[in-house]
Amino acid sequence: MRLPAGYLVLTSISGVLAACINPPPRVRIADGTVIGFSNNSIDTFQGIPYADPPIGELRFKSPRALSSPFGTFNATSTPKSCPPHPIVTDPNIFKLLPPPLSDAVNGYFHTPTIVDEDCLNLAVQRPSSTAPKAKLPVLVWIYGGSFQFGSYEDYDYSPMISKSVALGHPMIVVRMQYRTGTWGFLAGKDLQEEGNTNIGLKDQRLALQWVAENIAAFGGDPDKVTIWGESAGSMSVFYQSIAYSGDNTYRGRKLFRAAIMNSGAALPGQPVDSQTAQSYYNALVTATGCDGDADGRLSCLRKVPYDTLYNATAVIPGMFSPDGLRMSFVPRSDPNDTFLPSSSFDLIKEQKIAPIPVLSGTQDDEGTLFGLSMLNSTNSATLAKALHELYPVASSDIFESLLGLYPNQPSLGSPFDTGNASQLYPGFKRNAALVGDSAFHFQKRAFHEAVAGKLKIWNYNSKYGKAVPFLGTFHGSDLGLMRTGQPLVPYEAIVQYYISFVNFLDPNKLDHNGDLLNWPQWDKESKKMLEFRDNATAVVTDDARQEAFEYFVKVQDKLLL
Repeated sequence: MRLPAGYLVLTSISGVLAACINPPPRVRIADGTVIGFSNNSIDTFQGIPYADPPIGELRFKSPRALSSPFGTFNATSTPKSCPPHPIVTDPNIFKLLPPPLSDAVNGYFHTPTIVDEDCLNLAVQRPSSTAPKAKLPVLVWIYGGSFQFGSYEDYDYSPMISKSVALGHPMIVVRMQYRTGTWGFLAGKDLQEEGNTNIGLKDQRLALQWVAENIAAFGGDPDKVTIWGESAGSMSVFYQSIAYSGDNTYRGRKLFRAAIMNSGAALPGQPVDSQTAQSYYNALVTATGCDGDADGRLSCLRKVPYDTLYNATAVIPGMFSPDGLRMSFVPRSDPNDTFLPSSSFDLIKEQKIAPIPVLSGTQDDEGTLFGLSMLNSTNSATLAKALHELYPVASSDIFESLLGLYPNQPSLGSPFDTGNASQLYPGFKRNAALVGDSAFHFQKRAFHEAVAGKLKIWNYNSKYGKAVPFLGTFHGSDLGLMRTGQPLVPYEAIVQYYISFVNFLDPNKLDHNGDLLNWPQWDKESKKMLEFRDNATAVVTDDARQEAFEYFVKVQDKLLL
């Protein structure tokens, strides 16, 4: 049917009128005007550049603040994500799981929509009614991914913002991209001599400085910033707190006043010039043909075409390497650089950490996901070998003692509290328990004990979703909770606690109706923490596997990646 011309004219006019009545949100900042979009009463601005593109001569260099204004910027398109490390996995790993689970785990490693080296951008989300001078508190999200992959494209906290509005205490959420894998955490002497180490963490720092300088234009308060992360994002929050020996100020004001850490504290790596770090760098140089280049190896690496470099990075073991669990890319101390001059142990021991309140916790079965990559570790001998490859500077005596504290009895392993069920392969539950404790639970507890008395800490552990076969309350399952809102009981509690913490630096302040259990502050004597379950919340003591924890504290300075 042919529509009359008058109808088409009226339709066009109505569209123009609608755009005039509801124009897209616009914010003027120092670098130009940012145009976003509104949906469900939330304004979103994404893809905003906060640094010069880290390409060409700026590849493998610390980020440089944006040097030229961008005029008018369309912040409505899908953002560019930073290149991930190639996920090289043993094809047998996911076949062990039933199809719904294997599909879910595979989805965890999906490639973002747009991958580009020119990826240093961020997103701002706020309630649509926010006035320019509203001075709302700000929650800055840092994604995880083992420092090997990740993108803020995967996270949308609009429901959380809407909940904050409903509670009468609205907030703004900022998400950032930062370089991972080879692009963000390559180490070695050449990079150390240039002063270009831990550049992925420095990307995060520059993004936080952008927030300090620009968030007021969006209606945020730069003096009320909380940083929040999960897994490597949580570890990033930890490292931002100890960076520059605990100095979290920028131009005379704090970059952040509080921290939320989901599943991660320290992830101790050997120094930037260690044999392990240097071996990864040397392997990449050889794979790209940059060995013996007349202009220098780093100069050559900066000229290598992107595809060539990306393919060459596969010579560095990924997290789920066919040879077993690997953590090749981690923050590493660099005594030549004030950013992270000493090990995390030394900095914490000397109380060189920003004096801020912390909300910190774990998923009960942190190690099950990583246990999938330890198929060859089915007895004490093969497990000791795998641990030595993961922690190459630790002695065999340490591994022998650790294995004695984790007997190969399925009823004692992870998923915890599941009896003899969920033993995916011989030794799986033992492997999962040991890895989950050494990388997550015990790192968290050691951190809490080291800063006891200096920081206010609220501690938690999650035990919802225990019925998930083989994985239990696995690492990253809290991300699913935040995406889906299920299970409802822990979701509603966690979101309200978080919003209260962001607004008042106390998770208990917002409980107007008395519906929530009071979350006790952690202390070294009582060790009280909140436990999130499928249908309830409880106060418990954080002392599981205490004998193993006490041994871990004695040897943790040897368990270096």
